[in-house]
Amino acid sequence: MEITYIHCMARRTATTLLPPAVWQSLTFEWLWVYHGHVPRLEEWSAEITVPAGWFWVEKGQARIQADGREIIVKAGQSFFTAPGTRRQWFAAGTRLWSVGFRSQWPDGMPVFGAGLNIAHGCTKTPRLLEATQALFLAVHGRKKEIIYHEGIASASRSISDWCKHEAAFRHWFSVYVSTLERLGIAPQERASTQNRRLDELLRGLNDWPLDQPLKLTLLESGSQLSARHIHDLLRSQLGMTALAWLERRRLDAARQRLTSEDTALKEIAFALGFRHPPHFTAWFKRHTGMTPTAFREVGGISGA
Repeated sequence: MEITYIHCMARRTATTLLPPAVWQSLTFEWLWVYHGHVPRLEEWSAEITVPAGWFWVEKGQARIQADGREIIVKAGQSFFTAPGTRRQWFAAGTRLWSVGFRSQWPDGMPVFGAGLNIAHGCTKTPRLLEATQALFLAVHGRKKEIIYHEGIASASRSISDWCKHEAAFRHWFSVYVSTLERLGIAPQERASTQNRRLDELLRGLNDWPLDQPLKLTLLESGSQLSARHIHDLLRSQLGMTALAWLERRRLDAARQRLTSEDTALKEIAFALGFRHPPHFTAWFKRHTGMTPTAFREVGGISGA
């Protein structure tokens, strides 16, 4: 496996210009902000599904395996996480400033992806660290440390607190985007979704309950496309069928839940449409090569 060390070369890229309606169609949300020790130390995780994010190593060292490479991130360096799967390892005593979030086009594809999974040791990200600290202060008040499990915990908030948190995240996200622009990373080109019907179809697939079997007849009525046209459209634009798209969503959800919470396997199986847990176990092993229990034990509850 190729090992990548930090480089300091930045490149400029043209700013992506799109109509306001396109930008207004984006969905994005922050998932966590924390400052403290990482949850798992000195052992490699299993392959885990992670959202987009950014972390800065305050102390220690991180090693990330993604895209066929191993990236070493030392103290004082930061890492831009691409949404997808990876393995990770942290040295003893490692402490991070970390933000996790989702940002997606209407078709469910991430806004940023290509060019990420990179580490930076230059003076290119000081504003991003400052924005992360400001976001942490807005969300967690004057607490000095919040570990990952506390950072992802759901908590009730007043409307004024919710507005304050959302405003802080939007400021953080604007700094994140401007930092990527300086590093030469642009939003991913969308998969030819000028066709409004395709946008509507993908929105329907992304909103489809994972515990329910896919009924193309309902998608047909919503998109005004025949089942054959739906399959042809998805194959030509995304390289997969509607069933394969839903299966990928289900697998991503299974990986995410197994590595971020301790919910009983039976409950996760039911939530993903499996009436019998052994069927869920066989399905998960067929796709990942591991049982859900082994995946959880090896992967642990991890995040960065």
